Amino acid sequence: MTKAIVAKDVVKRYKLYDNSKERILDLFSPSKKHGNDFYALNGVSFEADKGDVVGFIGINGSGKSTLSNIIAGIVPETSGTVQVNGQPSLIAVAAGLNDDLTGRDNIELKCLMLGFTREEVKEMEPEIIEFSELENFIDQPVKSYSSGMKSRLGFAISVKVDPDILIIDEALSVGDRAFADKSLKKMMEFKEEGKTMIFVSHSIGQMKTFCDKILWLEFGRVKAYGDVQDVLPLYEAFLNKWQNMQKEEKDLYREKVMSLDPKKVKYKKMGKVMVLDNEDALEASHTYSVRQVSRLAHLKAYTSYIYQSPNSDEGKEDAQTLKNKVYYVKREATYQFENYYLLSTKPSGQDGVIGWIRGIETSSHVLTHVDNDPKVFYLLGRGFASTDPWGGKKQYVHESLEHHAGLLFNVSETVLVGNNIWYCGQIDGTESLVWIHSNNVVSDLEELDTD
Repeated sequence: MTKAIVAKDVVKRYKLYDNSKERILDLFSPSKKHGNDFYALNGVSFEADKGDVVGFIGINGSGKSTLSNIIAGIVPETSGTVQVNGQPSLIAVAAGLNDDLTGRDNIELKCLMLGFTREEVKEMEPEIIEFSELENFIDQPVKSYSSGMKSRLGFAISVKVDPDILIIDEALSVGDRAFADKSLKKMMEFKEEGKTMIFVSHSIGQMKTFCDKILWLEFGRVKAYGDVQDVLPLYEAFLNKWQNMQKEEKDLYREKVMSLDPKKVKYKKMGKVMVLDNEDALEASHTYSVRQVSRLAHLKAYTSYIYQSPNSDEGKEDAQTLKNKVYYVKREATYQFENYYLLSTKPSGQDGVIGWIRGIETSSHVLTHVDNDPKVFYLLGRGFASTDPWGGKKQYVHESLEHHAGLLFNVSETVLVGNNIWYCGQIDGTESLVWIHSNNVVSDLEELDTD
């Protein structure tokens, strides 16, 4: 199959200076080291076949836009090679637009730079303006445009000139939903025509529906490259872990990844996907480590299976009967870069254990025990009394508190679920223990009267 893009050992290095003096000294005495080297890309290699739609993913600062700009020919690589077989066109917010010119002038300038004649540009212009939906603003300076308007103009020009390779860098993340939908429809037409496309986005949903392959960049290095169904679950599992890290942990992780020598980095194959093997990470991923946690998990509608253990298909059961319910998570494990939760219907002990489920099939909140100090509140007469500290009309609802205003609520336990405080106790005149959200109680009758 014909290769559309071949990138080999691509490095992009920038100089970071503490002050302007260092920058000037570096200009006049380049033999002496001034400033610090920053590698936006370090040893990036991948290939895209003609007709591939490749999604670039990674947290901010991982080099997605830098690699897009190099493929588009806008910035040069420091070392390595990038072979692009065809005419690329980059669509990004304000990419290639001159702020001092009008929208109409920018259409003419960009098309002329791409080799079209003035006659061809005049013929194309009405359709570009119509697609951009900028009729009333097309003769205004681009510097007066919003980011969404700039993106619309850039997208309209790029799709009309019909490039061989289309690179879309977060261009659909700004502006209105209607234009984004229209743009996605146009991109689907290009996909059906067999055009090669690079799609940079933070939208996992768009990646799943639009892309064939995924290139996962992590702080300038390729973390994984392969088919969508193989790479995205790994990335989603990483995101769950990343979002739960403290700032200090994130800084240490970033420093560790960026310090890897690209000449010594190894990749291993997991199924059809190539994954970065950094310091035995892959070997460790095949023997799962278990951590004790106190967490609640709400199973999503597309929940698939319950496993006997994270590293085994044995005892696999259909989990559809469990979806849309809330369970206690007693253990958390990592296996093959994915998080797994051990579910239970009870907060402690062996009773109630259901089995393991993939973390990405749940929305999960940390449950933190606060205290067992007795407290007394008054009910506001709103919300619900629940059988577990979660609430809502579908999860463990015990009864409505609509007609309970003014009743005493005797609390015996307090927990924190995410940023929400929940109290466990008895409503005056009842014997059952229930959970009530802190928003539905007050500590003083005067607060009840003014509510």
